[in-house]
Amino acid sequence: MKREERLLVKYYRLSLEDEADRESNSIRNQRKLIEDYVEEREDLRELGSLELSDDGYTGTNFNRPGIKRFLDLLKKNQVACLVVKDFSRFTRDYIELGNYAEQIFPFMDVRFISVNDRYDSSFQSSHDGLEIPFKGILNDLYSKDISTKVKAAKRQMIKNGKLCSGSYPFGYRKKEQGEINRDGIPYRIDEEAAKVVRLIFHLALQGKKNIEIARVLNEQGCLTPGMAKRKNGSFGYGLKEGERSVWDSTKVLNILRDERYTGTLIIGRYRGKGVGSGKVEETPEHMWFRKEMGMPAIILREDFERVQSLRPRGKRGAYKKEHHILYRKVRCANCGHFLYYKPSEYGVQYHSFFCKQPHLRPDSECFRGYIKEGEILEALLSMSRVQVRLAETIKAESKRKGKGEERQQAKKRIERLEKEIERKKDLKAQCYSEYKHGELTKKEFLRKKENIQAEIQVCQQEIQIIRESMEDMQEDEKELVERYGGYEDDIKLDRDMVERLVEVIWVYDVGRVKIELK
Repeated sequence: MKREERLLVKYYRLSLEDEADRESNSIRNQRKLIEDYVEEREDLRELGSLELSDDGYTGTNFNRPGIKRFLDLLKKNQVACLVVKDFSRFTRDYIELGNYAEQIFPFMDVRFISVNDRYDSSFQSSHDGLEIPFKGILNDLYSKDISTKVKAAKRQMIKNGKLCSGSYPFGYRKKEQGEINRDGIPYRIDEEAAKVVRLIFHLALQGKKNIEIARVLNEQGCLTPGMAKRKNGSFGYGLKEGERSVWDSTKVLNILRDERYTGTLIIGRYRGKGVGSGKVEETPEHMWFRKEMGMPAIILREDFERVQSLRPRGKRGAYKKEHHILYRKVRCANCGHFLYYKPSEYGVQYHSFFCKQPHLRPDSECFRGYIKEGEILEALLSMSRVQVRLAETIKAESKRKGKGEERQQAKKRIERLEKEIERKKDLKAQCYSEYKHGELTKKEFLRKKENIQAEIQVCQQEIQIIRESMEDMQEDEKELVERYGGYEDDIKLDRDMVERLVEVIWVYDVGRVKIELK
């Protein structure tokens, strides 16, 4: 793509840590600053422009919608220039900043401009090389300093019994800030969801197992935590509008273990892992803030204690998140959910998958039983071997076509046809000249013109057929060779290979699967 056809990207970002300086850093002010800068420079005005922004996103990582869109355009070589207010708008990670400014942008021929830093990569000399890393380090230190202060402020809020999160437990709704300030209680009861919580504890006190409780809830069509949040306008754990989820034993157990339903306010159960990580970890229980009667109770304390005595906590070893080879690849063909993986203590040959829906809903039409992991892997291995052999055949045929005399003869035939087309075009021009000079009537001219044009089209079609036959590979063949050409016939499956080749594996029943390749 020519440089003049590529885009000038104006990028704006505002994060929560900029709250104190929100007026100067607002998206509106960033836009005005950059637009004024571009307007004063003719070489930038000539480029087509695109605005991208991220409002409320940290600059310590690239997990931002606007920056992801920019990186997609960058990969497609559609960016000529990136303009930001300052380096920290692009990123506060000094390593990434240096990597992009000094390696990636020059390699992709992208001009990088930071207005307030007075930096323009088109005019920077080699002795300016320390400027970006130095300012990047300052931005990184600033982020860590802000993170430390925010964590300290949140810890103090937790000690004072104030909420630091917008989430709320199933069975409750969060109050408006004005209501919280009046009585100090952050939640109010959501009666529809609270009825489900009471039913769960009632069934547990009757001695029912978690899976049995889940079946009852599903049969009665009770709201799940995700459906309740979605109904109240929240994210809903990824549920789409109108989509339903089902109860399972894990959801039931989480409700039964939650002490907050007795009216005990618990704050600070989770904390951020690190600056810009976006991940959380559970806080040690001794660091939680607890306040008796800090929120309205849905169940009695006595009932909660009885349920805990009926479900003693077992000791678990350290959890290791080790993904199996078909992780998030196997789905039920009926409900579309990922199948649950069940490892066996008797050996890998007994590892299996099953759909949980029949266990939760008696009316489910999903397959019942267990399909062994080995059966799926054998089917996948067989299909992969076929694809590898096909790729080898295509490569061999391509080499044969490239070396044969037929290819040279085909090229000569195309040359002859192209000369014939030129001759017929000259003949058509001659007919027009004869018509102009009265040597041909209009009817004769049109008839001859149509005949000549038909003959030209026949030649063009023949050229197209020959060229298609000369093609080493069609597009789908090229893609297949690229994907499987590097493997041997005695192919062995591993996690990386499955991720690269397999889109999804649909299970219809035990022994009946459909594999969709990428």
